[in-house]
Amino acid sequence: MVIPDPAAFRTAGPPALTSRAYARDVNEIQRIGAATSAVRTADQTEAARWRHDRRSPSWEIKRQIATSQRLDVLQTARLFAMVDITGTDAAVACNDDRDNWSFWRPITAIQLADTDGNPHTTADPDWTPLPVTPPQPDHPSGNTCGTGAQMAANRLFFGTDRIPFSAYSVDTGTRRHFHSFSQATAEVVEARIWGGIHFRSADVNGARLGEAVAEYIARHHFQPLRPGEDGG
Repeated sequence: MVIPDPAAFRTAGPPALTSRAYARDVNEIQRIGAATSAVRTADQTEAARWRHDRRSPSWEIKRQIATSQRLDVLQTARLFAMVDITGTDAAVACNDDRDNWSFWRPITAIQLADTDGNPHTTADPDWTPLPVTPPQPDHPSGNTCGTGAQMAANRLFFGTDRIPFSAYSVDTGTRRHFHSFSQATAEVVEARIWGGIHFRSADVNGARLGEAVAEYIARHHFQPLRPGEDGG
């Protein structure tokens, strides 16, 4: 919608298959992200399922914040536009980056770990994640791209990170509460690992991409009008 080129937000990409960083990603998610994981806590399981709700619990957040912060109609419209444009362009940049790296998902990587050339990974042909893996490449994570972008847009709009909010998921029947925008982003980074959906590197780089898009858009397209300007 407003970014000049999605490739301008290219991430550093996933770690090399034979690296120790890649092995750490695989071993972490193999242990905690499995459908039958014995180390994932009940709250981590809830967060993973909450973040995987296809109806997106995040939709109610903008309205809730606009109400709690007593925004008027013009301020509310500006907030909604800023958050939604940022989220849309972050999704475009995120998918462009995914196409560029075309990296395998944890379910494939773990089941075929005996083909990755890394002596520090172990194949498990029966391994499956907590929810069903979406049919896109792993890197970067779309959920962290979007959450990172939207939470950063909220922070830039209000000029503060510490505004509390919550959101409800129909899938889990639970409401999760956050004391800041950065807390929500930090949780989604972990939640996609707890669910076995994305490697940590994909989550971290996705959040960074989303935040970079938010900062670009706020700097170039959502500056306050000067006296005499009509915004046309």
